[in-house]
Amino acid sequence: MPHFTAAPNISGFIEKPITDHTEEWKKMLEEGDLYGFEKSLFTELLNMYESIASTFMQEVATKISDKLAADAKKSGARKFEVRPMRIRLGTGSEISLNSPYVKESKGKWKGNRHLLGAYWGTIGSSSPFLYNKVGYSVAIGPSYNIAHQTLARFGTSISLSSTQAISNKIAAQCSEFGEENLMLEEGESLEDKRVIISIDGGRTRTREYNGNVNESEHSTYGTNWREPKLFVIDVIDNKGNIEKYKLPIYGVRFGEEDCISLLESYLRKLKIEKAAEVQIIGDGAAWIWNRLPSLMERLNVDKTKLTETLDYYHSSSYVYELADLMPEKITKEERKKYLETFKEWLWNGEVHRVVMACRKIFKHPCKEINRRINYLEKHQNRMQYEAYSKKKLMCGSGIVESAIRRIINLRFKNTSTFWKEERVEKLFFLRAAVLSGRWDNVVQKLAHMV
Repeated sequence: MPHFTAAPNISGFIEKPITDHTEEWKKMLEEGDLYGFEKSLFTELLNMYESIASTFMQEVATKISDKLAADAKKSGARKFEVRPMRIRLGTGSEISLNSPYVKESKGKWKGNRHLLGAYWGTIGSSSPFLYNKVGYSVAIGPSYNIAHQTLARFGTSISLSSTQAISNKIAAQCSEFGEENLMLEEGESLEDKRVIISIDGGRTRTREYNGNVNESEHSTYGTNWREPKLFVIDVIDNKGNIEKYKLPIYGVRFGEEDCISLLESYLRKLKIEKAAEVQIIGDGAAWIWNRLPSLMERLNVDKTKLTETLDYYHSSSYVYELADLMPEKITKEERKKYLETFKEWLWNGEVHRVVMACRKIFKHPCKEINRRINYLEKHQNRMQYEAYSKKKLMCGSGIVESAIRRIINLRFKNTSTFWKEERVEKLFFLRAAVLSGRWDNVVQKLAHMV
């Protein structure tokens, strides 16, 4: 940003509201109305903010316009004209500035044609301070309506439709830049870290228009349940506890290949090949184990540093189910003893003994019983829980289960809420950025990349 040799005189903005309200504010405090005093003072401060922002921005816009046009010409712009440009401030108020506008360029002009908007990092007509507040409120709240109410309560006056539109524009901009380019801190790396990667799926209902109309001539649509896939990248210490000062990374995609591709983008940027250890945790979903080991190989992760783990909750549920499905001739007490023995073998990494015992017990297994036995047999190398525990690694996928609940289910699984797939996939990122504690990274980079 350029340095300014002179700044507008703002003393008038400060003195006027104070002198106008001094007696009123004193009276409020004397009468015990601290809330009224604070609310009135805050309103005046917002008015000052708008006046000061407008004055500074008008003056600086005039000062830097020629330089912006000259720089744009070097980047391929050919013809310019001055056009009015609206910018909505953090309060929701609009100001209009004259901005150099790119009319023609060599090839397709990338980014905002309003050069002031590009320079100051606006998205649409929203200032960074405004889209920071809108994006955060939409991501953290249970609905657009609650986000709209929250914004109004704390000094941002925009319509409900604007709340929705701005958040969608932010999400689209994030998608264009690449999530991995926004979420990570500069120079962030997994070098020498003990890394946990866990993947699972959530539930969201999508809106898919079918081309038909109803009696009111409104377009009709299907509301199929979809399973967005979410991954977590986290770091544990030498005691097996989540590192408190290392922020997690969440990524969500509907498609399996898209999810793996996004994960790969993060891991490449984070130099996963330099990690001290890498543990993959998931349930028995074939798409996970068909892809992740080969991804680690592609990323040059040393096999001796890699541990594949089937979530203990999922594996033990199969043991419980097999005990319940035992033939009637096996008594309740005998089943209980089998179950305790099976659980002990499971924990000790002796799953082959569970499989052998079940082969003897179930002389003529049905399809469902065979499926459970085959599941245990197939994943037995990923069920060495006692060994994982001794190495201070994880045995369960609690970190991804928690992430699915907080990022997907609590926000995008609401009753009678149906999402366009391409839109909600982008909104997942906003919520992931907020709940991972990385929102400031995202906004800072957005404000300087637009």
